[in-house]
Amino acid sequence: MRGVRWGAGLWVASMLVAGAAQGQNVEVQTDRGPHYAGDPITVQIVASQFDEEPTPEVRVGDLAGARLRYAGVSDSSSTSISFVNGQLTRSKEVRFVYRYELIADGPGRLRLPEFEVSQGATTRRTAAFELKVQGVPTTGLVSLDVVLPKAPIFVGQKVPVDVVLRLDREAQRDLLSIDSVVPLFDQANLRFLDDPSAASDAKLEIRTMEGVIALPATMSEEEIDGRTVLILRARRTLIPLTPEVLEVAPARVLISRGTRFRRDLFNQRQATSMERLMAEGDPVRLEVIEVPRQGRPASFAGAVGEGFSLEVSADRSVVQLGEPILLTFDLRGDGDLSTAGLPPFDAEGLFDPNLFRLPEEPPAGLLEEGGKRFESSVRVLDAAVREVPAIAYSWFDAKTRRFETTYSRPIALSVGAAEIIGADAVARRPGLESGRQEGEVGGDSSLPAPGAEPPPAMVRSTSLAVSGANLAVDSDPGRVLGTGAASRAMPLVQPIFYGLGLGVLGFAAFERRRRGLDPVERARAAAYTAAQRSIEAAAVAPPDGAAGELGRALRELIAADPTAANAEFDALLQECDALRFEPGGGSGLPSGLVERARAFAVSRRDLAVEERGAS
Repeated sequence: MRGVRWGAGLWVASMLVAGAAQGQNVEVQTDRGPHYAGDPITVQIVASQFDEEPTPEVRVGDLAGARLRYAGVSDSSSTSISFVNGQLTRSKEVRFVYRYELIADGPGRLRLPEFEVSQGATTRRTAAFELKVQGVPTTGLVSLDVVLPKAPIFVGQKVPVDVVLRLDREAQRDLLSIDSVVPLFDQANLRFLDDPSAASDAKLEIRTMEGVIALPATMSEEEIDGRTVLILRARRTLIPLTPEVLEVAPARVLISRGTRFRRDLFNQRQATSMERLMAEGDPVRLEVIEVPRQGRPASFAGAVGEGFSLEVSADRSVVQLGEPILLTFDLRGDGDLSTAGLPPFDAEGLFDPNLFRLPEEPPAGLLEEGGKRFESSVRVLDAAVREVPAIAYSWFDAKTRRFETTYSRPIALSVGAAEIIGADAVARRPGLESGRQEGEVGGDSSLPAPGAEPPPAMVRSTSLAVSGANLAVDSDPGRVLGTGAASRAMPLVQPIFYGLGLGVLGFAAFERRRRGLDPVERARAAAYTAAQRSIEAAAVAPPDGAAGELGRALRELIAADPTAANAEFDALLQECDALRFEPGGGSGLPSGLVERARAFAVSRRDLAVEERGAS
């Protein structure tokens, strides 16, 4: 690349008159010509007398017929101290220098737009001006070609792009510099991948708007039309991001070649004059189309390529109903994995939403060496589930132009049903009645004897449903009114009948309101009541079984209301299981754990009440 020459050759193209109050000014500087099409021209914007903080911002107007690359900014401020007539004088000059690289597409008059520099409320602008750009003679001693597929390509498809530089041996002898430009590499809607491990014995340098890149290349010599030609061949992988038709300028190579030489003190040849030569390839046309929508499977999530596979693993295979299962999805294949995702979990070929509680959105993946990994939690909603099913994953094969589908291996599950019981059965839990003797207040002779078959109300449920609470009214007047002689009860008959009448009216109103509630809401309310009683029972249960009782109470709550499952619930359940299976059979429940369980149940109950009121 031609060096930048400053000093006496510095040309100040434009300067704004300094503001009366602040004295800020901006100016444009370019290196001395001649300027050639395709050859980088250095442009600097110098902003003086602005404040040190913040760094001023620069905006560039519309530029046609050339490309402008921002190369950075530097602070070249300086401070000086002087003594004049015994007085100390300190002065500081603040200067910001913004560097750009300008490349003209062709010869002619190139108009540079105005540059606007602003800092806070202060704005200064340069004036637009023109540069004279000369053409470079073409030559057949060098060439640069870009090789692309002719057929349309698909969004997300990996496409090989070959860049081939040919240099005649005659040009090698007097070569001073070589500068290669491939405008295709600067397109915003294309992404490029490079393989640093590719076999190579040379580097092919290409100048882009982001700087010079060195591509691994292979070098060889061939005889072409009786002339020895050096060939450098490099490959990049192109991935289109949007459907469109791209018309891109051709690749261009410029060489500087010495025409006269002299020997220096070390007997080395030094060029005293040179010539610049240029060669262009063919314009690039690239048609990018979308993956077909017709025949697209529900399990397609944007993967384009070939040979994809999906492996699914679970963090546990034995779970209770409603507990989370962390699934890991490992996706591999020859394609652009950065844009490949997972389809919605309830799509055809994935999970049945009636059997699993699924996340609302598929998880975002993390690229790893050789693949992409996704993690997400699901919860089993039915104790009849025996496996995580085989998961379908589809991709589009750009070579065969067909959709292909692979399946993961199913994962066997053992699902234990959460014990769901009614409020009346919870009140008769043996843990609550263990301290009461027969005949005491609150005793219940209907409890099953040890080893006996439990009544239907206490039978374990196999789905996320809740039995209703026992709301029967006792119709025995003797038990309602108490015992005693009829003569003593007669004076109380009238008040009692009034009370019974009011009670019937109240019960009718209550029953009417109860029947007006959604059955699901009634079930949730009964479940929260049962869970709170179970938590209290666990608090007073024997130490060796307290942790198991509390864990069962929490599982019953989540089984009845899966929406209550969250990180707090998982932490409580994990702590209960750790205490339950610790060596020695458990040593009781920490008071803090019981309090947290109570608070969790109350907070979820209050939230359910708020949601019901809002609806």
